[in-house]
Amino acid sequence: MLTSDGVLAPLRASILAAEPLTTRRWLARTRELLRDLDTGRIPLSHDALDRFPQRRAAEHLRALLITAGLLELDPHRSLRRLEDRIPELTAPLDHEHRQLATRWLNWKVLPRLRTLDEQQRTDTSVRNATRQVEQVVAFLTVLQDAGRHLDEATQHDIDSWFAGPGAIRHVVRPVLTWARQNRQLPRRVELPPTYVGKPVTPMDAEQRWHIARRLTTDDTLDPADRIAAALIVLYAQPVNRVAALTTDDVTVTEIGTSLTLGTDALELPEPFATAIRQLPIRRRVGTAEQLPTRWLFPGNHAGTHITQNALANRLRRTLDIQPRQLRLAAAEQLTREIPPAMLAGILGLRPLTIVRINANAGGSWANYAADRQT
Repeated sequence: MLTSDGVLAPLRASILAAEPLTTRRWLARTRELLRDLDTGRIPLSHDALDRFPQRRAAEHLRALLITAGLLELDPHRSLRRLEDRIPELTAPLDHEHRQLATRWLNWKVLPRLRTLDEQQRTDTSVRNATRQVEQVVAFLTVLQDAGRHLDEATQHDIDSWFAGPGAIRHVVRPVLTWARQNRQLPRRVELPPTYVGKPVTPMDAEQRWHIARRLTTDDTLDPADRIAAALIVLYAQPVNRVAALTTDDVTVTEIGTSLTLGTDALELPEPFATAIRQLPIRRRVGTAEQLPTRWLFPGNHAGTHITQNALANRLRRTLDIQPRQLRLAAAEQLTREIPPAMLAGILGLRPLTIVRINANAGGSWANYAADRQT
């Protein structure tokens, strides 16, 4: 399918080395596109991939092309697609509500998205913004079906919407706040508090140390799971930061192995030093896995890291642990023992976050700086 002298020749070896069954299925869906790109019949561009009807197959190919250096990274492509989709997303609304939604997007949402400069952050933020637009349209459609516009909304309309199932309904709240400030929503209408999720209780200290001992002594554990869990259990790292670690964050010298989480390097003890040197681990033998990666925890697409939710779910499934409870327990213990400035430097935790966690744990570093100067 791909010739040795075609445009896509650098991908040929990776495709041939990949697991044949799933690779053949993907090739069957993209055969014509690959042939046309390889022969130059259609230009190798993001626009060409955007026009391909099978979106998932095209996104897989896009990631391969970018990782292989055949297609330039376009960090704002997803933002442009959102901008193009605005008429489609707001189509169910009448003229007045469509104008309102478009003004909100142009004044509040799109300017913020345009300031993002990393593809990973942009893609995630655009997906979140798209879900928010869908919920806003759904809310306004409910009003329309009731024969009212937003400036005629009642307290019952608001209460009925937020009483519905799913926390995602709360993404409408910022829009309603903005609308009320701009006199598009009656000021007499009260909005519910901002959704903050369910409170998380720190794991019991004895349970946490039991898990820590297992991570230290059980050599049968998967190295990736072992490292990810240890960074949460021992060093209070958030799952999203663990997922985004790269090979550049790891330094191996003759005297040891260190990991950069903050401004200072964290020296890793054994067995974690050995385990982190084994990363990244190839879990599949697809085309994406044949290409080099800088992520310690690679994602399903070439050139991407595992998502926060996927990593958290994996740790729950393989180690039967709750990352948020463990991280909070670790943070409370660390903040009682180590000054905030030191934690910020070594672990990359924000000093204000450290002080807040320390206060919740019954400690206080408020006088630490003064004590150091006397």
